[in-house]
Amino acid sequence: MKNSLKEHRRLKNLTQEELSKSSGISIRTIQRIEKGLSTGSSHTLKTLAKTLSIESSDIFHDEGNPKLFVKNNIKTLKLMNFSVLTMLVIPFGNIIFPSIIFFKNRNDRKMNTIGKKILNFQILSMLALPFFLVILFLLAGKGYGGFPIILIVS
Repeated sequence: MKNSLKEHRRLKNLTQEELSKSSGISIRTIQRIEKGLSTGSSHTLKTLAKTLSIESSDIFHDEGNPKLFVKNNIKTLKLMNFSVLTMLVIPFGNIIFPSIIFFKNRNDRKMNTIGKKILNFQILSMLALPFFLVILFLLAGKGYGGFPIILIVS
């Protein structure tokens, strides 16, 4: 969520302490809102907006709204998720193509977070799959469990 409280405060040439004294809101709360660690209560936002002579809706931009984010980037998210299927045709395609999409959209904070999760899962699965297959065949070869290899292959 893009925070414009700091921008509005600086336009009025106020420090955090001055804004705190004039609004009655603690300086720590103002710091948390400016850093994006908290969105603040509706009372806090209204009080800060009134002190800065702005609308309370101007304190935060809507780009951080998750529903709005998904609506705007649904095609990119679908493409990133479906590009994982390229592994069926190209070796390591499940890492290469999502990486390309990720690096094109990494400036968007939410897309960066989602892209990292997708890539981390794909890399982990690519590393874990051979390990588990080797363990499975070692156990089947020694007679532990008697896994039918025909079911694994087909």
